[in-house]
Amino acid sequence: MSATSTLASVGEEHLDALTDLLTLAFGPAPNGDASALRERLRLRLPETTARFQDGRLASAATMRDFEAWIGGVRHRIGGLASVATYPWARRQGHVVALLQHGFERLHEQGVGWCAEHPFDPFFYGRYGFQSLPNGHMVEVPPAWFGGGDPPAAENLPADRWSELKPVHEAFARRYSLAFSRRSGVGDAWRDLVQPWWSTPRRVYLLEDAYLVFHLSNDSTTTLFADDYGYATAAGRERLWRLLASFRGQTQHVRIHLPPGDALLSDTQARHGVRSPLVQLRVVDLAAALAPLRAATSQRWTLEVSDAMCPWNDGTFEVSLSPDGCHLERSRRSQADAALDVRALAALLGHAATPETLLADGRARGRTEPLWALAELTRAQPVFHANADGF
Repeated sequence: MSATSTLASVGEEHLDALTDLLTLAFGPAPNGDASALRERLRLRLPETTARFQDGRLASAATMRDFEAWIGGVRHRIGGLASVATYPWARRQGHVVALLQHGFERLHEQGVGWCAEHPFDPFFYGRYGFQSLPNGHMVEVPPAWFGGGDPPAAENLPADRWSELKPVHEAFARRYSLAFSRRSGVGDAWRDLVQPWWSTPRRVYLLEDAYLVFHLSNDSTTTLFADDYGYATAAGRERLWRLLASFRGQTQHVRIHLPPGDALLSDTQARHGVRSPLVQLRVVDLAAALAPLRAATSQRWTLEVSDAMCPWNDGTFEVSLSPDGCHLERSRRSQADAALDVRALAALLGHAATPETLLADGRARGRTEPLWALAELTRAQPVFHANADGF
């Protein structure tokens, strides 16, 4: 007799099975704190969906709700997380069903994007997710941040974390896929500064810059720059002087640098360490493009292939303008440019140029429409901070 599979929300009665599944998939709770993991999962039950096989929880996934800057505009995005399947239930279509359900819900809510941190980029690539360049993590001696006198830096207590918000917003809006953290002094900042899986971190404010960090306690002492931001070039210079002031106390600084940073250019090849990988998917083409603004008005047709999201699949009349983008279905038999949904994310996320996509067969047609799409986000390269993992 074949197994019967159903899709349903996860309730309190399933919390034991969910905790067991995620512990099996991702390992025991950090520091052995199983009660903290259980409570964390309980809070995320409204965002969690499961597939049940003959009444048993077989597979589960969480779709988080975030807000991120993309192309200079704040977007609501989905965050796919905690995807896991029991070994006895694998290769039976559970994950595909969960992904399909998640995409449909985002589409119904008018959410255009979905991000995730893959265990295997090729696995999620089959479902339209595209890996993106995301700066790089480097580990260098403190002296490499320059010299000069240490700047004035104030160690902020928890009741003043809200003072970080304007600096972070000025920093984050320059990038695509940078989280807005608009929950303020709520979960976004509390989880960042006081993570449940490790010791609390220090928070320093330097006028228009800030640094969240912790120090290792081993024989090769390292300062981990868990998060930082600067509103101006002067703020970056103060932040760099603060990091340089740790020479003699720490041997290295580990920091996630954004694309284009001068220090990244000089250090990535020889001093890079494992960096966070982020993937992005366009789950609703119209919603994803609508807020993005073009420098000039133009109109052309675009053909998109998307096997999992039929609302994205087809040919569209695309109107770009300084007020935003508008799409409507087209009856034209031949589009000006064509690509699949993964190549579209590569284009908007700066993972490939139009010429690259045309050369390797991921796109076809004219380059001008593809460059018009790329220009929508060109001024904001992708930088999803390591601190915003989910």
